[in-house]
Amino acid sequence: MAAFAGYLVLLIQQVLDVMKEADSDKEVGLYGLSRLGFQSLALAPLAALAYGGSWFLGQLLANSCTRDLRNDVLAHLVQLDLAFHQRLSRGDLLNRMTSDIDSTGELLHQFFGKVLQRPAEALGTVVFLFYVNWRFAAVIFLALVPAGLGLSMLLRKASRRSRRARRRQAESFTALEQITSGIKVIKAMGSAAAEQARYDRTNRALFRAKMKISLARAQSDALVGGLSFGLVGFVVLGGALAIAYRISDSSSILAFLTALIRLINLMKVGTKSVGEIQENMPAAARLFAVLDQQSRITDDPGAPPCPVPQRAIQLHSVRFHYGQGDEILRGVDLTIPVGSIVAVVGESGSGKSTLFDLLLRFRDVTGGRITIDGTDIRMMQQSSLVAHCALVSQDAFLFNDTIENNIRYGRPDATMAEIEAAARRAHIHDAICGLAGGAGYKTVVGDRGDRLSGGQRQRIAIARALLRDAPLLLLDEPTSALDADSEHHVQAALRELMKGRTCIVVAHRLCTVQHADRIYVLSRSTGTVVESGTHQQLLDHGGEYARLVRMQQFE
Repeated sequence: MAAFAGYLVLLIQQVLDVMKEADSDKEVGLYGLSRLGFQSLALAPLAALAYGGSWFLGQLLANSCTRDLRNDVLAHLVQLDLAFHQRLSRGDLLNRMTSDIDSTGELLHQFFGKVLQRPAEALGTVVFLFYVNWRFAAVIFLALVPAGLGLSMLLRKASRRSRRARRRQAESFTALEQITSGIKVIKAMGSAAAEQARYDRTNRALFRAKMKISLARAQSDALVGGLSFGLVGFVVLGGALAIAYRISDSSSILAFLTALIRLINLMKVGTKSVGEIQENMPAAARLFAVLDQQSRITDDPGAPPCPVPQRAIQLHSVRFHYGQGDEILRGVDLTIPVGSIVAVVGESGSGKSTLFDLLLRFRDVTGGRITIDGTDIRMMQQSSLVAHCALVSQDAFLFNDTIENNIRYGRPDATMAEIEAAARRAHIHDAICGLAGGAGYKTVVGDRGDRLSGGQRQRIAIARALLRDAPLLLLDEPTSALDADSEHHVQAALRELMKGRTCIVVAHRLCTVQHADRIYVLSRSTGTVVESGTHQQLLDHGGEYARLVRMQQFE
């Protein structure tokens, strides 16, 4: 492409020379013009292949990089620990996954499609400029040096302003995400006007940041536009003097002017592309800041897979705190024999749900250790540990997909017969078949399952856990958000789920744990286990558990 760019200007000079010859000898002139015309037509397919091929290959490379970047970011995100996901707001994360990836893709398109190619094309033109008249070319390039420095300063200013605009855009995205997620609360509290005003403030801040970028870009365009007229004027005046003193002829001056105009156009395109790259660089920086994050939960090299628990799961003086905050757990000891049902109860904030995060190694203990059959879980592969567990939480998450696929999520290779069997055991099969629309298991449940009732969502989550058929079952307050009728159905499904498994139950409603083999009571004030025993033993003891039971009976 560079060769064709330079040769095209050379061809124009040859045409001008032949046309001058045609004034004195028409036959020679016609022959020369015909030769150059056929030569140009012969080169046209090759030039088309060079220009089209360079653009297509640049776009292929840019699109391939963007595709791989999307995959890499998502693969990295799901590997990062929970602490990272809780530090970064969901709005900011979604903004990086959408807007920032799109901007980075645009950066790659500009780089591979224009910036990487234009220097080669410009090089061919510059070589011809020196070939035609090296004095003019040297003076022009001396004039371009300060202009280049000015452009560089303006582009750096645009880049700095773009970083601020990216932060404003993330704030706007976060505000929008919160408004759309909390639309019921906003309507119920009558705060639509206040939320509109809050979003308007972030939107105006984003507008001001964008306009500051536009100002820097306008200044760079003004510099290039003024420079182009200045250079053409210099060549025209210099050319007039050169022709007058017979230093150069008119065809060379015209060819030089043609090449200069082509070079100026390349400068305009290049400046615009570089400006867009500088503007999109902060988006790429924000994206790679995520990729540079290292998960705090990592497996040791050569760590063996976690075996199926045979004897007991134990917590030995387990301590934990979030970041630099106070310790939530300050030396928790408890034992879960295989095949037993163990409950953990306590006031809100005592660290009950945190225990599940530690058992699954979503977080690592900050003191003590957790063992399975005497082996520290940090010495095992975390993925194999999770494979032995099934979690049913208070907020049963369902994907915006069919009921069939939501249940199959527990075991992707399950057959339809196995899915129906799991649903029957979870006491949800009849409800699925009776859903409005008659689609049954093909019913799409909506975002987070909002087209179903709370009890239906919970029983589908239980069916998913049944299908997973994991030996260790973790129940995180699975009935606390349900009414009495829904709780009755869910409790029946839970009894089916708990058969033949090691179960750890975290519960706020103490009536759900009274049949547990052993109950541990966590204290929020001490961060330790203050009582343990069966339901009746703890009632007879008259301690913290008995106090919690009396409070709930009073309520």
